[in-house]
Amino acid sequence: MDKDLSSDYIRKRKIKKIIRYLIVFAFFIILFLSFRAIINPSIKRSRIRTAFAEIGSIEGSITASGIVVPEFEQVITSPFTSTIDSVFHKAGDKIEFGEPILKLNNEFTMIAYNKLQDEYEMKINKKNQLKLNLERLLIDLRSEYEIMGLRIESLEAKVKAQEHIYEFGGGAKVNLDQAILHLKIAKLEQQQMGLKIENHEKSLQADLKELDLSIKIHENNIFELEKRLELAKAKSVRNGVITWVKDNIGENVNQGEIIARIADLDKFKIESKISDIHAAKLIVGNPIKARVNDIDLSGKISSIEPTIINGIITFFVELEDKTNEMLRSNLRVDVFVITSSKDNVVRVKNGPFINGSGKQDIFVIQGNKAIRRTVNIGATNFDYAEIENGVKEGEEVIISDMEDYIHYKELKIK
Repeated sequence: MDKDLSSDYIRKRKIKKIIRYLIVFAFFIILFLSFRAIINPSIKRSRIRTAFAEIGSIEGSITASGIVVPEFEQVITSPFTSTIDSVFHKAGDKIEFGEPILKLNNEFTMIAYNKLQDEYEMKINKKNQLKLNLERLLIDLRSEYEIMGLRIESLEAKVKAQEHIYEFGGGAKVNLDQAILHLKIAKLEQQQMGLKIENHEKSLQADLKELDLSIKIHENNIFELEKRLELAKAKSVRNGVITWVKDNIGENVNQGEIIARIADLDKFKIESKISDIHAAKLIVGNPIKARVNDIDLSGKISSIEPTIINGIITFFVELEDKTNEMLRSNLRVDVFVITSSKDNVVRVKNGPFINGSGKQDIFVIQGNKAIRRTVNIGATNFDYAEIENGVKEGEEVIISDMEDYIHYKELKIK
């Protein structure tokens, strides 16, 4: 016998059925909305940034990172191994030209210097003594040479006399021959004396030249030590500010070790770094713009480091306004190396929508829609991008990153 269904049971079945219908209905609503979004995609106005195309000039540039550094910095190093005797200034002190910062102990260097001075004076005395002795010898030899000349004149007179006597039959032939022989011997002796004098003169010049060379070496060594002793005073070569000083009195320092740094904090330059893929575009003299706290300062590349380290090129920028009040040591700035310049072009503010130069797709606002267009991007810099075709002056361009929507021909703007 069949039982009657309770009212609670019937009510629960109705509720379950209604819930199933609602789930199916919601599923179809979601499916419809998704299909509609695919067919007619949209984007909120608040999610995009736009800019209006305009006519103007543009400078093509590549971007480098930069840091402001003093135009002049003196690095003082220890001229020899020593210890710090005295410190006259601390970091941050202003200093004038020729003013000492610290003093190094120079005791051992002074000993070496005095020894060189003594050796130098000894060599000077040796040179003078050698020159005096050789000159005396040459004087004696030249006197003998002159005496030999007088003897030759006497012998020549005797030969003529013997020839005259022999010619008139008053003398023997042997006497004439003997006179001629004595004359020949005297001439040979004088000739030998002349060679001896010449050799002594050459020897004198060679010895003096050797001594002069040795003296010159000593002079250079003395001059070098004098320079080191002067450098040990650690003087500033111009007015500036001490940025760092080794100020521990009694501390050992090695030769070549940095003991102080002085900078001119009134004038600055920029040390810049950029990837070596841009090496061909970097030329000394190229114009640049340095962005310092939203202010652009003009300048040019003054020098390029010859070595590439880890794919990075370092170059230095000389600014036209080296004393601008915005410049501070160690301030980081953007440096734009200008590679080209164009006038009267269609340009738009730069943004993530740009993906290099050449042909690419962008979106242009028309009413409540964003229409995809294929354009050609020309010169670009940090501020602007040139659009060579596809966009006219006054048109509104989406400059946000639209990579996720680039496959749509158009978007609805909400």
